[in-house]
Amino acid sequence: MLIDRFDFEKSIKTNEALHVDSDAELINEKYEKGTSRVVTEMGSYKVAHIKTIFADSNYDLHPDYQRRITWNNAKRSKLIESLIINIPIPPVFLYEYDYDKYEIMDGLQRISTIIDFYNDEFTLRGLEEWSELNGKKYSKLPEKIKEGIDRRQIQYITLLKESATTDKRADTIKRLVFERLNTGGVKLLGQEIRNAIFNGPANKVCVELSKDERFRALWGIPNPEEFDDDLDLDEIEDRIRKETNDKIVKKLEKHALYKRMYDVELVLRFFAMRHLEEYNYGLSAFLDDTLISMNQYTSEQLSQMSELFLKSIGNATELFGDYAFKIFDGENWSTPSKMIYDPMMLALSSFTINTDIIIDLDKNVEKLKSFYEIHRQDELFDGKHQSKEDISKRLEAINEFLSELNYE
Repeated sequence: MLIDRFDFEKSIKTNEALHVDSDAELINEKYEKGTSRVVTEMGSYKVAHIKTIFADSNYDLHPDYQRRITWNNAKRSKLIESLIINIPIPPVFLYEYDYDKYEIMDGLQRISTIIDFYNDEFTLRGLEEWSELNGKKYSKLPEKIKEGIDRRQIQYITLLKESATTDKRADTIKRLVFERLNTGGVKLLGQEIRNAIFNGPANKVCVELSKDERFRALWGIPNPEEFDDDLDLDEIEDRIRKETNDKIVKKLEKHALYKRMYDVELVLRFFAMRHLEEYNYGLSAFLDDTLISMNQYTSEQLSQMSELFLKSIGNATELFGDYAFKIFDGENWSTPSKMIYDPMMLALSSFTINTDIIIDLDKNVEKLKSFYEIHRQDELFDGKHQSKEDISKRLEAINEFLSELNYE
C-alpha cells in the first residue's frame, strides 16, 4: 500500500556505524589519534556552594533535553540523608556545549534537590537513619547537621568541547554517554535519549504536537496543567488518599506516559511510519533515523508535517471519539494501542471526511466494533505480529473500512 508523501519527504537514511578496519596498525593509529576518545575534566563542588555556582549564566540548568521525571520529597530527602551520613553520591555529568558554558547531562535532580533544600522549599520526610529530622527544612536543622551538610562534596565530570570537532561527533558522544548512564535506578528510554542528542527543530515540533488536547485525550494523558513538571508527586498521593477518587488514580498511572516522553515518541512514530517500506531494522534505530532526517527539513516543511499530524488527529476524534486507537476484543474495548494507532493514523492522514454525510459518532463506533469482530478470525489485530508486512495489511484493511464508512 503506497503512502502519499510530500515531495520533500526524503528517504530515511540509516546511520552507519563507524567503519572499523581489522588491520591492527590502523586500529592503533585510530587510538593514538584519539578519534574515538572523549576529553573529560573532573572536579568537585562543595555542597554549600552549589546554589551559587549554578545560578551563574554559564550553567544551563534546564536544557530542552532533560527528561520529565521529577523526584518526590521522599526521594529528595534520601539524598539529603546521604549527605548527612556521608554516603558517596554518583557524579554529575556536564556537557560543555560552548567554551565555559555547560549543560547538565545527568544529575539535574541531585543539583535541583540541593538548591531547593538550601532555599527551604521542602521538608525532610521518610528518613530512617535520621528520623528525628523528619519535618524539618534546612533552616531549622541543628547547626552541627547544617555544618556537616555544607562541607560535603559532589563530584562532577565534564565532557569538554574538545571531545567533538563536528556536530555529528557531538551527537555520537552524547548518545554514548546517555546509553551508559543510569540515574537513580531509572534507565533513560529511547525518546529521552533522542530528546537529548537529536534535539533539533523536528524534535521541538514533536514535543509541541504532543501537547495537542485531542491527542492527549485519545491517549488518556493528563493535561500539564493538571500534573505539571514541578508538581510534587507526594501531594498528588495525599490527594488520592484523601479523596479516594478512581479518576485521579487513573490519571496518575497514565501520567507515566507523559513523564517518560512516550507521548513525544508517539508523534514521531506517525512521521516514521510514513516511510513504512523502509522499516527493515529495529524500531528504535528507525525512529532515530527519522528524527535525524526530519531535523534537516525547513520550517515550512515542518509546518506542513505538523498540519498533517493535526489533520489526522482531528479525523480520528471526529470519526471515532475516544475509541479511535482502541480495539474491541469481542467483549471489551482495550486501552489505546500502538498496534491500532500506527495504521489508523496513516490511513487518516490521506482521508478526507465526506461533508455530505452527517457524522453519527455512536454509529461509527458500532461499525468499528463490527470491523474488529470480522477480523478476529484472521487474527489481523491480535497484537502478536508487528512486522512491516503486518502493519501494511492493517493499513489496507483500515483504508478499506474508512472508504466504506465515508459513503454510507
